Amino acid sequence: MPNFAYTALDEQSAPVTGTIEATGRGQAIAALAEQKLFVTHLGEEAASAATDSNAQTHQGGVWAHWGAVSWPWAGKPLRPRVKATMLRQLATALQAGLPLLSALRAVEQQAESATLRTVMSDLAQKVQDGQSLSAALRGRPRDFTTLEASMVRVGETAGVLDQVMAHLSDFAERDVEISHKIRSAATYPVFVLVLAGISVVVILTVILPRVMAVITEGTGTALLPWPTRVLLGLSGFLTSVWGLLLLAALAAGAWLFRSWARRPAGRLALDGFKLRVPVLGTAIRRVAVARFARTLGTLSQSGIQILEALRVLRDTLGNEALARHVDEVAGRITQGQSIAEPLRRTGQFPALLTQVIALGEKTGKLDEMLLKTADVYEKETAAAIDRLMILLPAALIVLLAGVVGFILAAVLLPILEMQGSIPGL
Repeated sequence: MPNFAYTALDEQSAPVTGTIEATGRGQAIAALAEQKLFVTHLGEEAASAATDSNAQTHQGGVWAHWGAVSWPWAGKPLRPRVKATMLRQLATALQAGLPLLSALRAVEQQAESATLRTVMSDLAQKVQDGQSLSAALRGRPRDFTTLEASMVRVGETAGVLDQVMAHLSDFAERDVEISHKIRSAATYPVFVLVLAGISVVVILTVILPRVMAVITEGTGTALLPWPTRVLLGLSGFLTSVWGLLLLAALAAGAWLFRSWARRPAGRLALDGFKLRVPVLGTAIRRVAVARFARTLGTLSQSGIQILEALRVLRDTLGNEALARHVDEVAGRITQGQSIAEPLRRTGQFPALLTQVIALGEKTGKLDEMLLKTADVYEKETAAAIDRLMILLPAALIVLLAGVVGFILAAVLLPILEMQGSIPGL
């Protein structure tokens, strides 16, 4: 019977180490749970591990080994809303006093999504095998972020995993709410723009040539009004070989631009340009600042050190240009500076935020003040997005009206001239 070396937490969250003899990992964890010990790490001793490994190789072969491997990239990733619900359920189960493994199994049984059931089953199996929950989360990078794994690790170390999971669920629910508002607000403008583009292409390539063929029959295009000649030239170009080449060039350009934007230099340049665009830049900055305050406050409240928190939250801002400034702030903190002053020097964050951080550092209530400030900025973010979504559809409608007006003028002007040239009309 193999021996397992374990590290666990007792009822007072004090670390306990030792060895236990059991037929397998599951029995070892169950035996330790009966002793009211929460296992954080469980590993077989070297001799036993080698014996069991050889036995497994002879019994199941190589294919059995590879079949037991959990591939983190297999299947679909968790949707943000599903993950937020899962985190809330897990936090509730832990706060109700359930052991971690039982809480994971309970969420797995209640899961309505097949993807969530797969994820929870994998997490529960890894925890049952002796891994910590934070290590299990890091093993699924498609489903869980570095921020979530780091916060869970702190909760495990401090023995306050239930509280940390509650903070995580609050954060995930707010993030989903903001993302939903942005997507909902952008749906109508995108729909109008796509519909307008398709309509103009159909008019220029299908409808206009037939109408103009009747108007210009026997007269040619030399005497037509200039809007009509421009529209006919554009229509002819789009239906020619040159038009197809232009379409192919645009498609290639879009692909090259997308590839460039995915590279670090391209993403940095594009995100910096977005911040300089009127109205749009303001909305992006407000979203990033609200997320910065919320994330830093949540991480600080969970007991994560400021330097580690800054390194974790940089990737949650959604803008590489702002993330680089956060890296600069982290570098200056390592030199002994405070948070507020380097943040103010970047010129990218509002004065209210830096003042709140400075006051929070002095009073020792940085997490509370950041979370309250995040509430304020999230309201301002919603207002900024609402303003953007009011201006953008209006601008698109004006542009569409101009295009439609030009097309109508190009079609109607030659008809009116023909009527004026006919006696008696």
